[in-house]
Amino acid sequence: MTISLLFKKITPFAKPYKNLIFYTLVLTLVGSFAAQINAFILKYTVDTISDLMVAKEPLSRGMHLIGIISAVLLVKEIVYSFIQFGQKFYGEKLRIFIARDFSQQIVEKILTYKMAFYTSEENESGKLQTRIDSGISSLTRLVQNFFIDILPLFANAIVALVCMFMANVYVGLVGLAVIPIYFYISQTQAGKLSGFRRQMRKYRESKNNRIINLIDSILVIKSFVREPEEADRHEKIQFEMTENQMQTRKTSFIFDSLKNFIEQIAVVAIIVLTAFLVLDNQITIGAIMFHIMLFSNVSAPIRQLHRIYDEVNDALIYSESFFEILESDDLIEGSGTFIPDKIKGHIVIEDVSFEYPNGTHALRDISFQIKSNQIRSQHLLD
Repeated sequence: MTISLLFKKITPFAKPYKNLIFYTLVLTLVGSFAAQINAFILKYTVDTISDLMVAKEPLSRGMHLIGIISAVLLVKEIVYSFIQFGQKFYGEKLRIFIARDFSQQIVEKILTYKMAFYTSEENESGKLQTRIDSGISSLTRLVQNFFIDILPLFANAIVALVCMFMANVYVGLVGLAVIPIYFYISQTQAGKLSGFRRQMRKYRESKNNRIINLIDSILVIKSFVREPEEADRHEKIQFEMTENQMQTRKTSFIFDSLKNFIEQIAVVAIIVLTAFLVLDNQITIGAIMFHIMLFSNVSAPIRQLHRIYDEVNDALIYSESFFEILESDDLIEGSGTFIPDKIKGHIVIEDVSFEYPNGTHALRDISFQIKSNQIRSQHLLD
């Protein structure tokens, strides 16, 4: 499963809600521009205060500036809060609707499958339940994160990077240079973790299946005093899951530390470069904080890349088994094309007997008939 293929499979479920997607995208675009206002306000404030101090203007001029800036920032935060509310509301609404459609579609599909599907070892009740639940959960979480977290972060980063280039090309190049390095490290991290995640999926399926089997077989386990043996079986898989989780966390911590180190190097490079440009009279003092705040917006999705990759990789791994279930058309139970004009039922049972291997008679010389439009439940119960 690849990202492009995954989005292709999700598209039919998202198409009915194209209006929600459109509203979310519009709010994301507006919000990405609104997120840069603080950087411009800070640059203007620092430069203006610097000019006032050089000109030795009275305190009243400074207080007037502070009042204007406070009013502008207050209005901006109020508007931005409404934008974020609408964005998250539409994104969450989209997630809930798609989760509902996924759940209903998978139920309707497995009801059409042959009994061979349910008797397969891979589709035991616990494994099948885990594959369906994990698939729906990871896919809907991906949709939610894409419209609520990923898309806004990357939109903010792109707009911030454009602003950096417009202010100074050299500082913009420093911010741009960090991005491919981060993507490469995150992609390498994803590749390292993919094997652990697939193995974890198998562990979870097996664990849930064993728990369900334990509950279903509790009378047999108690009767034959097999509690210690069952506990040992579950302990083994639990320890294997723990080892897998520790390896996953260890790998993540190593790569996260490396990405944090690179980000800090980039911040230092921007500070040094902007300080040099100030001393060379190419930019103002306010531009130092201006570029640092813009780079913070650029690096925001970079800081979240490890979490984003985790979510995407979970979706890729669990969607494989989920769509295998959803697209198993070869398992659909066949049916004829003959449709009679009129159906008339008439059930006749004569001298039916049944005896269990231990000699117990369950049925003995049972005879009755059920004609069309008759209900004879009493005979069946007797």
